[in-house]
Amino acid sequence: MDLVKSTTSNDRQALLARLHKALNLSRQQVDPNHSDDTLQKLRDKDFSAFRAFTDNIVIGQPIRYDGEIELGSVFDSVSYFQMLMTMEGFFVRGAIAIGDLYMDDIAVFGAGLIEAYEAETTLARDPRIVLSPSAQVAVNRHLEYYGRGAHAPQNRDLLRDSDGQYFVNYLDTLIPEDGYFYEQELAAHKARIEEKLVLLRSRPSVWTKYLWAANYHNYWCDQNSCVDSSMKIDTENFQLMPARLVPDA
Repeated sequence: MDLVKSTTSNDRQALLARLHKALNLSRQQVDPNHSDDTLQKLRDKDFSAFRAFTDNIVIGQPIRYDGEIELGSVFDSVSYFQMLMTMEGFFVRGAIAIGDLYMDDIAVFGAGLIEAYEAETTLARDPRIVLSPSAQVAVNRHLEYYGRGAHAPQNRDLLRDSDGQYFVNYLDTLIPEDGYFYEQELAAHKARIEEKLVLLRSRPSVWTKYLWAANYHNYWCDQNSCVDSSMKIDTENFQLMPARLVPDA
């Protein structure tokens, strides 16, 4: 929504084209029904659903038993989704909830949707996908299954922010399990954030969201020994500092 408001009418068509391209590419990561394979669509019927309207996206997936496997799949999917959207310059925020949800071609409603919406509006705040209370309770229960929590897959999929919120650690998609490091993509992530920090200096309430993204980027770089320090963002260069109205001569 902020992008639409800050874009001139002449540029909105190009913005829409970029957004549509990013959504179409990202959708392939989170919606197995989005396929040209008719048999695959039949096999995956009711496995997940994806709906986009204005600047909102709803992704639904049924869970069985305790939901650990399905939540792990969701974390992987939304990580790739968020990374791909960010690479196109769209920094998204959202929330993951566990609850009743109904989706078809016409309607989307349910307690799960309401909880996710409330978490996105009140807890996400920055460009991060947070866990609502129901999802956080489930993850805490799943962590107890592992003798050493550090070895739990959730410990890589998620991070706990300074305000206590769990959020999806989407940058870990850049180091898949085969050990390959997507260095060019990390450099592009850095460049996208730096562009926003320069562009939005005059809008402090929005600018701080990209400072959060820069701090997350730098934290992730520090946590991975294969990442060179030159990949970090020098946030000191972008800090908002007061100045006199008329400089001293």
